[in-house]
Amino acid sequence: MKKNILILVTLFLIISCGGPAKQENDYTQFSDADMMALADKKFEQGDYKSALEFYNRLLLDFPTSDLHIDAQLKMAEAYGRMDRFEDQMDLLLRLVRENIIPNEIPRIYIQFGKFYERSATFNPGIVTNDSMDYRKALDYYKLATKYEDSNDKEAKAEATYRRGLVEAKIGDINAAIAQYQMVPSLYPDSPFSVLAQMKLKNPEDVSELAVSDSALAVYRGELGLAAPEPAEEAPAPGGETQNKEVQPESAGDEGNMDSTLDMMQKEQSPPETETSVPDSL
Repeated sequence: MKKNILILVTLFLIISCGGPAKQENDYTQFSDADMMALADKKFEQGDYKSALEFYNRLLLDFPTSDLHIDAQLKMAEAYGRMDRFEDQMDLLLRLVRENIIPNEIPRIYIQFGKFYERSATFNPGIVTNDSMDYRKALDYYKLATKYEDSNDKEAKAEATYRRGLVEAKIGDINAAIAQYQMVPSLYPDSPFSVLAQMKLKNPEDVSELAVSDSALAVYRGELGLAAPEPAEEAPAPGGETQNKEVQPESAGDEGNMDSTLDMMQKEQSPPETETSVPDSL
């Protein structure tokens, strides 16, 4: 009798709650978006091992998902946070070689830049090596802003902002200010515009600023900025878009893939980290 009552109570709870909750270890219940959201949650919590597991499951279970590049970029960043630099570089180099979605290339360059920023921290007090790593980071951020086959303004805004941050790290404050000023000028709707304006209050500050919604709200309050309005994409007369992207510099030959691969091939000395990282194609 007690067993029957327990079964009835369990069924009632399942029905009243709309069915059983999704279990993290039951991948069959997840869509690719569910898997990505859970992986991102683990990443934000600092549980990079679990995040990698879910990113990998997304790649395996959803081979045609549009989220593959996003997942692999987050995997590369997770490898970096875990100091698994060889895995990080191998993944980034593979993404560049494949060049499946040109619009995503600037985001890959940003990961390379962050890698070299990170590698500079392994050389405290060795000015020459630090400067070399930071210069390589600047090269990749520059490539991200100049890449002609992508209109990813968010990535280019981040790359411009990080150029300013790295310039400040190597002591060129005037160059840092110039980059920070460029972000709100070219990408006023980007959250990195808010970060850049915060840095302009003290350009010598090289600390990392959070990009979460709550942090951005605080920064906007300090800067006296209004909350962002939803962007409207309306075509201009004649079929052209009204908001045409302005390039920070003339792209020239530096904005194409061939020149990027050439640059990688010329880099012969890997950064001095605890793990030797392949630095050429």
